[in-house]
Amino acid sequence: MRLRTALTAGVGLGAAVQLIYPFLPGPAGFALSDVIVASASGYAAWHYLRRARRAQDSPRVRAGYAFGACACTAWSLSNVLMLAGVLINPGLNTPGALLSVAAAVLVPIAVLLAGHRLRGIARARRVIDVAAVSGAVFALAWEFVLSGLGGGASQGYEIGIVGVLVVGSSVALVTLSESRPDRGLTAHQVLAGAALLQAATVMISLRNGLTGKPWFQYGAGTGYVLGAWATAVSSRLRIARPGADMVERLVFGPWALLPYLPVVTAVGVAGWREANDGRLSPVLVWLLLSSFSLVLVRQFLTLITVGRMAVQLEEQKVALAHQAHHDGLTGLPNRVAFHSRAGELLSKRRADVCAMMLDLDGFKPVNDTLGHAAGDEVLIVVAARLAAELRESDLLSRFGGDEFAILVTGLGAQDSGAVAKRLLDRLSEPMTVHGVEVVVGGSIGLAVPRSGQVTSVGLLLRQADTAMYAAKASGKGTVRWYEPDAWPASA
Repeated sequence: MRLRTALTAGVGLGAAVQLIYPFLPGPAGFALSDVIVASASGYAAWHYLRRARRAQDSPRVRAGYAFGACACTAWSLSNVLMLAGVLINPGLNTPGALLSVAAAVLVPIAVLLAGHRLRGIARARRVIDVAAVSGAVFALAWEFVLSGLGGGASQGYEIGIVGVLVVGSSVALVTLSESRPDRGLTAHQVLAGAALLQAATVMISLRNGLTGKPWFQYGAGTGYVLGAWATAVSSRLRIARPGADMVERLVFGPWALLPYLPVVTAVGVAGWREANDGRLSPVLVWLLLSSFSLVLVRQFLTLITVGRMAVQLEEQKVALAHQAHHDGLTGLPNRVAFHSRAGELLSKRRADVCAMMLDLDGFKPVNDTLGHAAGDEVLIVVAARLAAELRESDLLSRFGGDEFAILVTGLGAQDSGAVAKRLLDRLSEPMTVHGVEVVVGGSIGLAVPRSGQVTSVGLLLRQADTAMYAAKASGKGTVRWYEPDAWPASA
């Protein structure tokens, strides 16, 4: 059964039961509710227990399933005892109520274990959210339910139940605020929604008891049935897997403002109370002050989170820009960056620009005998030696493999040739790679713009490349100039 169909069926069942409650005698209404809730929660307990035994899930998720199974088992047994209390012995209602409280304690634990595991500031935000929401929800419960209770042990018991429900509903609400509804509801999200519905239903029932209304009034009957039905549905849904956008969901998610809803509602109730009778309960005032203080702390942590995200984004942009324009092994500018920067230099100064193409000699034997790791180390050493012999104004790039491109400016032909000879002398010095002494050399081809010729970076590099192959053909370890009279332009 699809999720939407299942939930629609649950709403229909709850509405039907709510309509027939007024026509049933008191015990029959309790019995009907207990049978439905016990059956649905028992169904959920069975499926949660089966999923807790699945080895493919992580231990944390399996523990969440196990707590869910325990909570649903306790809830089912509590309704069985309450049913027996209606039909056989009223004394069974007390242990049934205690089991119901135990279920309310276990549900938020299951929701937290099955949900996303947070760390650092994100975890602190969740704790603060739960505390702030708990204060606001308890303020509402105090205003509409607890303030009307009488004294004695009964009041302490009722306050204890409300306290458990407040914490559970707060955990559920915060869990939903971290959700992505556009990606489909998951098991812990539906279970969190069921916990919210159950907490609201119990509050309504307590309020009905205080005002002398039937226990099912104001939709309480539907709430019990639909909460149990949603719990059963949750036991068949998938568990959400944590993603890289978890922090983004905490800050910018569609439901990220849900924790503020009870706080705003409590403030509205306080304003309404002040406008009507001019007095506020000290409990309400202190609860609201505590919630507001926690909200301020939460916003401060949110600001820190957003600031860190902005810094990380900027660092990633810089890193990506560097990777796009630099060789990953040597750190030198790559072919794209060389063409871009060389084009700028060539547009500013044409008469004193010299392009060089350098190809290593003796590099392949190093790769073949010592391995590619040794070859990579040779390339790193070569890049460092070339950079040390050039000026900051010169441009050095690794074009790929063992081929390097160089652009020097501000030098005449004689000085450019001297630079090329100095580079070869530096390269020919021995180096130690993986404990072995290695000697590599190089061949360099040079090209300069010709008078009256339309020159581009690509043309200069092609000419220098042609000269470099001529240097290799003449015996390697030499420097050759491009000579347009010696080679055709298509060479």
